[in-house]
Amino acid sequence: TSNLQAAAAAKGAFYAGDPCSGDSCFIGGNVATNAGGNRAVKYGTTRHQVYAIEVVNPTGKIVQLGARLQKQTTGYCLEQLVIGSEGTLGIITQITVKLLPLPKYSMDLLAVFASPEAAIGTVNKLIMGGITPTCVEYMDNITIKSVERYLGTSLQGSDKGNYLIVEVEGTSEDDLDEKACAMDEICSGNGAGDVLVAEHDKIWQARKAFAEAVRAESLIVCKEDVVCPVDQEPALLAEILRLAEKYQLVTRIASHAGDGNIHLNILKQEQESYADWDERVKANQQELYRFIYAHGGRLSGEHGIGSKRKQLMQEFTNPDELEMMRAIKKALDPNNILNPGKIFDVE
Repeated sequence: TSNLQAAAAAKGAFYAGDPCSGDSCFIGGNVATNAGGNRAVKYGTTRHQVYAIEVVNPTGKIVQLGARLQKQTTGYCLEQLVIGSEGTLGIITQITVKLLPLPKYSMDLLAVFASPEAAIGTVNKLIMGGITPTCVEYMDNITIKSVERYLGTSLQGSDKGNYLIVEVEGTSEDDLDEKACAMDEICSGNGAGDVLVAEHDKIWQARKAFAEAVRAESLIVCKEDVVCPVDQEPALLAEILRLAEKYQLVTRIASHAGDGNIHLNILKQEQESYADWDERVKANQQELYRFIYAHGGRLSGEHGIGSKRKQLMQEFTNPDELEMMRAIKKALDPNNILNPGKIFDVE
């Protein structure tokens, strides 16, 4: 994906898809899973970056879906059905992506908060304040320290609390200055101890090193990818922290806070037995997912279901909704040959 972004930039254009794994993930996989990432708050997920796809369907036909158009309502939106279907409805062989003009002006602000809930609660205030950020990312302090150890470096404000990283684009330097002042006022008013101009390369290296830093701490990790409406995010974070304490779980938390997507990593400690850790993780999931669905959320914001979350998908998804999904799978893949057993079972 980073190669695609670089090729677009070389032509003076901009590909907005930006998963944190951009240096290792592939654009075909991005489309098959509808990958999200840092810029989703402004530009949307991968499906919003795609005009059209070529697909080999389960009966062996090569089909062109979508078109290079700004709008069209000519029947069902089949390309969007295949995008994010995790390889269960077709094999994607060609993709026509949307490119945008390169942003001329941008800056990164780092707001540091003592309170996790205050940090993540600032996101909705930024958006309601008329600021349209490109990225809004959250990292809790223990995760920041983990990243520092992994990278062997020190990060701005890491001794003072939890991060809210805000990237914003502007039409001019004056426009950026106005937005920076407005963001400073909102963040400070919501409890930020420091609001700093971040070192772009260093702060984004730190954010994107989250997964690797966690892996360096423990090879056995439960990676939750929960999502909720942005205005419910502070309540969800408070519940995550409450449940972690209740079940004595070691967590590392980062969030695409601008779109309500929280990455909760639960680490198994060396001294813990796997059976005991797994039992507590599953008990945590049950309480956490009930809370999320009661607050309008879902169990996956961007990582998808695969086979690992299949049983949880069945347990927490509305049965009528699941029935419609199964009907589509049966109609398009009558022999159940594409990724059978993924997302849900087909009888």
